[in-house]
Amino acid sequence: MNAPGQLTPANAPIGALLAGGILLGRFFLEVQPYALIGAPKAQGDFPRTVWNKGLERVADALSDFDGLANTRAMAEASSALATKILALRLADHDDWYLPSRGELLLAWSARAALPEAERFDKDWYWSSTQSADPSDYAWGQGFTSGYQDTWRKAFKFMARAVRRVSI
Repeated sequence: MNAPGQLTPANAPIGALLAGGILLGRFFLEVQPYALIGAPKAQGDFPRTVWNKGLERVADALSDFDGLANTRAMAEASSALATKILALRLADHDDWYLPSRGELLLAWSARAALPEAERFDKDWYWSSTQSADPSDYAWGQGFTSGYQDTWRKAFKFMARAVRRVSI
């Protein structure tokens, strides 16, 4: 049992440091509640990079909410970005992934509560969610306006690793 006043993924305020990173929000994947944890910016931010060099459809990378499944599918399709993120080991955690479209929207909504040093740059960030059609596009999240759109996978955007913790 948690001691009174102890921060957990279920009760911590957005922007709190815990579980190897910073709490970006809470969400449900199917019926399971999760806390979304952003990697520390210094180790978990990736400079502008392509989603994947190949522009063909990546099977099983279409989920708007399951970034872990999308990232695994991307890695299987030889995405260097996905492979690097899945190989991360930060704060004794090795379950980092590229957030889905829905998870990035959650991160956008948390921006004002994040410590200045951990905020997303005012730039575009890749999600792990591929566009359903055309398949040579994937979803990105703008951290200037909050706008989401699809972009060619060959474009270079920022990326930030996240992990989810069961609540």
